[in-house]
Amino acid sequence: MTIRKKILLFSALALGAFLAAVYFASRFALLNGFARLENDHARQSVLHLQNGLQNERASLEIVARDYAQWDRTYDYMESRNPEYVRTELTDAAFNIIHIHFFALLDRSGKVILQKSGEKWSLGAGDLVAIATARPSSKRSGNSRDSGQNGVVELNGRVVLLAYQEILTSRGNGVSRGTLVMGRELDQKLILAISRSAGLPVWLEPPDQSPGRNLQAAWSDGTNSVALEGESTMLGYVPIKDMSGATLRLLVARIPSDLHSEGKKVMRYLLLLLMLAGVVHCGVLLLVLEENLLSRLATLNRRIKQITVSGDLSLRLELSGEDELGGLAGAVNAMLAAMQKAKSELLQAQESLRFHAEHDSLTGILNRRAIRDVLRRELARCRRESNTLGVIVADVDHFKKINDHYGHGAGDAALVAVVQRISATLRPYDVIGRYGGEEFLILAPGCDLQLTQKLAERIRAAVCDEVIDLGNDSTTVTVSLGATLGTAESDPEFLVTMADAAMYQAKRNGRNRAETNLELPNQEQLEASTATH
Repeated sequence: MTIRKKILLFSALALGAFLAAVYFASRFALLNGFARLENDHARQSVLHLQNGLQNERASLEIVARDYAQWDRTYDYMESRNPEYVRTELTDAAFNIIHIHFFALLDRSGKVILQKSGEKWSLGAGDLVAIATARPSSKRSGNSRDSGQNGVVELNGRVVLLAYQEILTSRGNGVSRGTLVMGRELDQKLILAISRSAGLPVWLEPPDQSPGRNLQAAWSDGTNSVALEGESTMLGYVPIKDMSGATLRLLVARIPSDLHSEGKKVMRYLLLLLMLAGVVHCGVLLLVLEENLLSRLATLNRRIKQITVSGDLSLRLELSGEDELGGLAGAVNAMLAAMQKAKSELLQAQESLRFHAEHDSLTGILNRRAIRDVLRRELARCRRESNTLGVIVADVDHFKKINDHYGHGAGDAALVAVVQRISATLRPYDVIGRYGGEEFLILAPGCDLQLTQKLAERIRAAVCDEVIDLGNDSTTVTVSLGATLGTAESDPEFLVTMADAAMYQAKRNGRNRAETNLELPNQEQLEASTATH
C-alpha cells in the first residue's frame, strides 16, 4: 500500500469516529435546545397577543379621555345642546375613532345620551348593563378616578368599554358624569390584533374550546399554551369582564416546527458531516499532492529535463523551506558546481581555439585562420556580387633588425607594426600574420582604388614614427602589394598576385605600395625572392 493510501485510510477512520461521537453527543443537546426555544417562542407569542389586546383597550381609553375631558362635552352635560350630538357624534366620526357606541351618564349613573354606530342598537337592558358594569367609586372635592376600562358581553357580542369622568379640557372642574365608549371585539379588530402579533387569531367560548383536550405545554396561571400537533401550538389569552369571569378565549395558532425542523437539521448535519469527511479527505489529498507528491514529480521532471537538454544553467524552482526545498537547493548547488566546471572547460577550449587561430606574438589571426577568412570573404563576394581588397605587407630589412638589436627587439617591432596597421583599418577589415614578418590584409567591399589608398595609409602609418625598442629605437618601413578579388577569384591566386606586387615594391626601392592585377611569371617570382 502506498503512503498516500495509508494516510487517506487512517484519516478517514479517525475522522469518521470523531464525527460519529460529535453527532450522537450533539443530537440530544440540539433537540432539547429546540424544545426550549419553542417554549420561549410560545410564551413570547402569547405576550404579543396579550399586548395586542391591551393596546386596543388602551387606545379606546385614550379616545374616551379625549372626549370626556373636553369643554364641549362638559358644556353638553349642562346645556343638553343638540348641536353637540349633530356635529360631534356622527357615523363618520365613529368610523374614524373605531367605536360602536357612545353614552353619557350623569353623576347618578342615569343615561342621558346614547349613540350607536351603524348596524348597532342598544336596548334598555344593554344600557343598564353598561351603566352598572363599572364598579362604584367615591369622590370628594376634586379627587377622582383616572378612568377605567373593561369588557362586557352584550347580546352575545364581546365589547371593550372605556369609562372616563367628564371634566373640562384642562382636566379639572367638578365631574358632571361619566362618558362611556364601546368597541366591539369583532372580526376587524381581531384581524388587527392578528397582524400585530403576526399570528392567526380567533375567539373561542371558554367552555367549548378544543384546547381543553390538548396536552398543555406551558401556563402562567392565566395564559396557556397547548400542543396542537407536531408543527403547531395553540396560545390562549382569556378575555375577562370586570368581575373576573372569562367571557371568551383569544386563541392564536403558533408555529412550533423547531423540533421537527431540528430533526431535519440533524439529518442534514449528518449529511454535512459526511460531506465534511469527504472534503477533508479530498483536502488532505490535495495538500499531500501540493506539498509532497506533485513537488516530487516536478523535481523528477525538472532533473530529467536538465539531463536531456544538458543545460546546466537551468535550476530547480522548488519553493519551501522543508526537506524537499533543501533537496532542491542541494541539487542546484551541484548543478552550479557542474556549470562552473563546464564553464572553465569551455574557457579552456576557447583559449585553445584562440591560440590555434591567432598568432601568439601579435594576437592577430595566424596563417591558417586568415586563409579561412579569405575563403569566406570570397564566398560572400560570390553571393553579394562584391569585390575584396587584398594586401600583402612585408617589413623591410627585418633580418637586420634582429641581427642588430636582437630577436626581442624584432618581436617588439613586429607588435608595433601590427598596432599601427590595425589603427588604419576599418572595423570589418581583417589582418593576419601570413609569415615571419609578412602580413595579409583583407578589405571587404573595396574596389582597386580604395585598396590602393588603404595600402598607402598603412605604409605611411608604419614609417611615420620611430619604434621604441626599450633601450634603443628605430624606424621601420613596409613594402605592400595590393590586388582585387572578385566572385571568380581563387584564394591562392589572389595571394600570389598580391605577393608579386609586394615583391615589385621591394624591387622598386621598398617602403612603397604596388598594385598587380596580372599573374606574375616564374622569373619575376624568383627575382623577387632573391631581393627579399
